Amino acid sequence: MRRRLFAGVAVDVTDALRRRVEEWKGALGNRVRWVRMEHLHLTVEFFGETGEEWVPRLEQALACAARAVPGPMDLVLGKAGVYGSPRHPRVLWLGVESAGLSELHARVQEALREAGWQPEARPYSPHLTLGRFKAGSVAFSPDRWPSLPDAPVPGLPVRELILFESVRGPAGVSYERRNRWRLGG
Repeated sequence: MRRRLFAGVAVDVTDALRRRVEEWKGALGNRVRWVRMEHLHLTVEFFGETGEEWVPRLEQALACAARAVPGPMDLVLGKAGVYGSPRHPRVLWLGVESAGLSELHARVQEALREAGWQPEARPYSPHLTLGRFKAGSVAFSPDRWPSLPDAPVPGLPVRELILFESVRGPAGVSYERRNRWRLGG
């Protein structure tokens, strides 16, 4: 059996973050399929379709990486952007900043290599996916997006590393927590 897995951290949705997302929803409305707030997460490492035989080794590597990084850490939300061109955007995202997050990502990749797994080679770009633009939606110029406060939204605490599984169901994709490890052990 194969599972669609990724390691990540859940993001507590604060009132400040919820207000920011509501601004975007008001401006972009039905052009975007919005991520449900309870599914908001930050991917640390994506595994994709993974054979069941790998799960114990991945879990052991993730446990080791989580113990090696002090926690909790705070995430600070940065600038918003899109993947794809501004005239044909695909994904709406919000950047995330945290020195601890870079360390966690590096430790996860190191532990995965030691377990025999080849981690992703592309550069790590921490972000929260807020939604995906619907195919054929009218291009939306970024200069018409709602202005966001200059001050970052602070205080999104991260206390644990989580192994998530993407599960397709009648209501769409949901993210189930398979296992979790407290940062710093």
